[in-house]
Amino acid sequence: MRVSRSVSAIVIAGLFAVPVHAAGIDCAKPGSASDHMICQDKSLLARDAMVKDLYVAALKRDDAGKIRERQRRWITKVQSCSDATCVRQPYDDQIGSLLRTKGGQGTSADFQSNGADGNEGHLVIYGPVDGFLAVSLSSTYVGSGGADAGDVNADGIDSVVGLTKEHAELSRDECKVSLDRLTATTWRVSQAGQCNFADGVTMQGTYHKD
Repeated sequence: MRVSRSVSAIVIAGLFAVPVHAAGIDCAKPGSASDHMICQDKSLLARDAMVKDLYVAALKRDDAGKIRERQRRWITKVQSCSDATCVRQPYDDQIGSLLRTKGGQGTSADFQSNGADGNEGHLVIYGPVDGFLAVSLSSTYVGSGGADAGDVNADGIDSVVGLTKEHAELSRDECKVSLDRLTATTWRVSQAGQCNFADGVTMQGTYHKD
């Protein structure tokens, strides 16, 4: 799935009590310190486009009041930041949250993996947007005791990552998760390092479009 990026507002005017841009971040005349940081960083511009599109999709299919309130809190976090690293984290958190909404799921590509080791993996991808992907990767492990006995663990990782030659990498502390697009409908996921996922949980496997 390819998504064309448009330089856009953080939110649509009129939805919030906090000040927002009505027609998009104008990088020729940035209106705030956070706008300056976003305009100078290609990855933040891509994230801004993702948030806008996923937010609009969520408003159409989810509880609009809750979605607006969550977006309002997110705006406050972004506007309180004084550097790009600080801005990036609330963007990634909000994108991950929006990907899990009905609207976000409806506008993203969904891939599944069923491993012989008891893991059932779920990969959600939105993009690419200007060479970046929004990724939500999770897996549920059912142990030998079975689900009825409560022998179930789950874990996941969300991130916005660059896509280069059909390859992307997610990281968490000493854990590295690699994604390789094999075909339009298939991704291979591998992991290396100390990942410390929940007991029995692994993300690696071949994921096929649902």
